[in-house]
Amino acid sequence: LVLGILLAALLPLSRVVPPLYQFRVRSRVFRWYGRLREIENDMECGQLPHAALAQALDQLEIQVEKVIVPLSYADELYALRNHIHLVRQKLPQV
Repeated sequence: LVLGILLAALLPLSRVVPPLYQFRVRSRVFRWYGRLREIENDMECGQLPHAALAQALDQLEIQVEKVIVPLSYADELYALRNHIHLVRQKLPQV
């Protein structure tokens, strides 16, 4: 009887936990996209000097290198690194 009640309570949790885990892991990567967008917006406004933008991208890249995700989510981390590189290529050449 107790085992049946326990199973009945755990069944809904088994459906909630995997998406919650996926959200937690992906949020480690996606939180840095907000900062990348800020840097790109600053670049488009042209108010910050090239050196400041390059330094901001360098700092972002250093922080992203420290992000640890399971191997099954590595593609999202590599996509973020690639997007940082794409934004860096858009920097005006001095």
